Amino acid sequence: MALFTAIAGAIGAVATAVSGFIGTALAAGGIGAFALKTAVGIGLNLLAQAIAGKPKAPTFSINGTLQSGGDLPRSFILGRTATAGSLVWVNTWGKDGDTPNGYLTQVIAISDLPVKSLDELWVNGEKCTIDYERPHADGRGYPVTEYKKGSSDSLWVRFYDGAQTAADSFLSATASNAQRSWSANRVGRGVAYAIVTARVSKKMFSSIPNFKFVVSGIPLYDITKDSTAGGSGTHRLSDPSTWGGDGDDLPAVQAYNLLHGLTFNGQWFYGLQNIAAARLPADNWIAAINKCRAPIAGASGNEPTYRSAGEIQIDAPLASALEAINTACQGRIAEVGGVYTMFVGAPDAPVASFTDDDILSTEEQSFTPFFGLADTINGISANYPSPEDGWAAKTAPPLYRTDLEALHGNRRLMADVPLDFVPYAEQVQRLMKSALEEGQRARRHTLVLPPQFWSYAVPGAILAWTSARNGYDAKLFRVDGVSDKANLDVMIDITEVDPSDFDWDTNTDFEVPVDGTVGPMRPAPQPIVDWFAEKWALKDDNGAPTRAAIRLTWDNSDGRLDGIDGVEYEVRLASDLSHVTGGRTDQPEAGSMVVSQGIVGLTTYGVRGRYIRDSGEDVLWSDWLPVTTDDIRQTDVTAYLSGVGQDVYATLQQLRADHDDLRARLEMIAAGSADATGASIDVHTVARRFQDATAIAMREMTASIEAKTRVYRQATAPTGDLADGDIWIDTDDGNKVRVWNATSSTWEDAGAKGLLTFAQDAPPTASNVGDLWVDTNDNSRLYRWDGTAWVDVSDARITAQASILDAVQAAVGNVSADGLRKIEVTAGAGDVVARLTDMVRATVDDAWVEAGTVTEVGFTGGDPLQPFARMLFVAGQFVFTDGTNDFLPVVIEDGEIKLAIANIGTVTAGVIKSPDDKFVITLSSGKLEWFD
Repeated sequence: MALFTAIAGAIGAVATAVSGFIGTALAAGGIGAFALKTAVGIGLNLLAQAIAGKPKAPTFSINGTLQSGGDLPRSFILGRTATAGSLVWVNTWGKDGDTPNGYLTQVIAISDLPVKSLDELWVNGEKCTIDYERPHADGRGYPVTEYKKGSSDSLWVRFYDGAQTAADSFLSATASNAQRSWSANRVGRGVAYAIVTARVSKKMFSSIPNFKFVVSGIPLYDITKDSTAGGSGTHRLSDPSTWGGDGDDLPAVQAYNLLHGLTFNGQWFYGLQNIAAARLPADNWIAAINKCRAPIAGASGNEPTYRSAGEIQIDAPLASALEAINTACQGRIAEVGGVYTMFVGAPDAPVASFTDDDILSTEEQSFTPFFGLADTINGISANYPSPEDGWAAKTAPPLYRTDLEALHGNRRLMADVPLDFVPYAEQVQRLMKSALEEGQRARRHTLVLPPQFWSYAVPGAILAWTSARNGYDAKLFRVDGVSDKANLDVMIDITEVDPSDFDWDTNTDFEVPVDGTVGPMRPAPQPIVDWFAEKWALKDDNGAPTRAAIRLTWDNSDGRLDGIDGVEYEVRLASDLSHVTGGRTDQPEAGSMVVSQGIVGLTTYGVRGRYIRDSGEDVLWSDWLPVTTDDIRQTDVTAYLSGVGQDVYATLQQLRADHDDLRARLEMIAAGSADATGASIDVHTVARRFQDATAIAMREMTASIEAKTRVYRQATAPTGDLADGDIWIDTDDGNKVRVWNATSSTWEDAGAKGLLTFAQDAPPTASNVGDLWVDTNDNSRLYRWDGTAWVDVSDARITAQASILDAVQAAVGNVSADGLRKIEVTAGAGDVVARLTDMVRATVDDAWVEAGTVTEVGFTGGDPLQPFARMLFVAGQFVFTDGTNDFLPVVIEDGEIKLAIANIGTVTAGVIKSPDDKFVITLSSGKLEWFD
């Protein structure tokens, strides 16, 4: 019976060639020429078949979308191709920092028979790189390079080829939970599958990622490599461990294995069953395989003439699968008496020849000299899976023949052929050209030959015919149909062929396809625009330069800073490239900023900058710009001791804030409407009131021991037991540092106070003193840079504090006077501070005047610890007296410090000048200048 073609069985005793696949039925009895022609039909090639509108068979296009559901048919991979696979299991699990369900793991089946290897991974349409040098410790697999941000990976993959004998331990021990478990007996024997784990990150994935896996398919038996079956090599049909090689990509090898039947562990899986080796004659199949393997010159060098690859679902009829494979090689398969033979590509040498005299003139004959219009083609287009386009279906450059269009009444008659099994651009065009040329061979005969031709009348065989009547001189014909007569005569249906139809010149025939852009359209890292650095100077109220600085500028025009949250800069010494300073501004719209910290005169620096985007888009550092500062001699102590000056200024600001807070508390006490004790251990107050006059005295004593550094890593601020000064790392906001202010019950941005964080595998080798580093790979431990090394401050930041505050206030109407004395001491790991504060203030309406002193001593962090001792004076005039004589040597007027009197022995100075700058003595250079 006809095994693959229904039409042959319907007609009767016919051997037919239909499209690219030949099926046969042999029986006693005769069949007419018309019936034989009808059985063979017009579909002698793919083009005519497409024109004829033959019912579509199952398609074998690339499975580009992840399949899911329990009713999916099993499938397997032939050759090298891509598939999205089918979803087997999915779960969310674990924590990313403090974010629950921070990871998504999917198990995706790729093939239900073992494959050779995973060759490529495509994620969201982009070909990606798997870093096999960095396996994750928990067994989730290997990171995908394109989904690494800084030191953090966001995607991992692990692949099993189907030879596994145990369940994956990562799935059962780590990714499982009570709702969705992966038991230890879920081995997936024989199933090639991938485990993909993604870290939930909106900056990396806008949705669940989709994948395509490019694999080299199942290892196949190649008879040409079996020295016991007529070939040469170590392949053995009975030993699958010997299978595999370049033949896995050849259509004839694939067809041979499907006809022989695919098994797993001795159990039938797909194809024919229990077929004897004799039914696949070795000489025929070796010839077909070698014809596929034969090298042909291509644009990139020699390549096999025919290759094929695709995914076959086991619910597809075997005939459809073989037809798809045959399409890749212009192949035909014949079955005669249960024996299967294959013919590939260009016609072979003729197996026999005959003349007009050999034809039985007493039997009926028919001749078709040309196609009808419905069967005529003069152009062809083809669709194929394109690896260069992310394995999406692509249309090859159409092939037009204007000369044929003219012959066909200026009509364009196109055929469209699906080449789902041909992911090779040049092979697709070779098939198109040969098919179009072959499709012009319209001469077709049905005739009867005597019994001596019976053994040669095999569908697919080539005969040579010399005919004076038709003008043939050893013209080649292909046998497309055969019917045995009762008297052993044989009726054949033959079609003209020409080996030149398969000629190919890659230099003239191949049209290089235009490959499209694939993958996510990631914007290029954004550089800072019009970044510029220039020397600058800080000036006093008279406009005189007092300190060297650097001015940074960038483009802040309308629209330029859309999506920009800040500007970051770094400054280094040009001489040794050592780090000097760095920082950021959160006001990029200003377009400029001045940097003076650590900057000295007559020095060359390198400066670079970049944008800050909290949304996570990549930005680029600018080039290092050189800038040399002017030779500016610093003329005041604060300029010389910039770091100390900043500390003193901060102390003064805090002192005034404490004073304001104290006055507010005293006023509430006077009003009798406030709790003045706060968290103090002991508070004594005395208050007197008469009409609109109040007099208050208060003593407050406190003592506490606190853990000053607590590290939290979560998306929302902690709300539990919080102590003043606790640190919180906001990992969802660019690893910003927040500090808890117990007074205002708010989190303050510590970044504004000069604290920074670094989240990376190794801390930076240098930074600003006091910078913080959060080691996210070590339980979020906290380190601080002390100027020479990173110091672990995660556990040892216990601080003891004690203070005594004496405060008094007297007020009548809109005038008041108040004063405070405060002694406070702090001792902690690396920091020891003792401070004595005296402060007085007088107020009339909104005007006020104050004076006081702050005395500080202590040690700051480092190894060794750095001692300091200083006094801060808040006063406009300094008066000295011995009880008899009073002097006012120092006053502050108009923002300047002035010496009212001086009796100085030795003066060391850089510049001496008059207030109007008309008389200048530059002592360092010995210059004396006088200006009118």
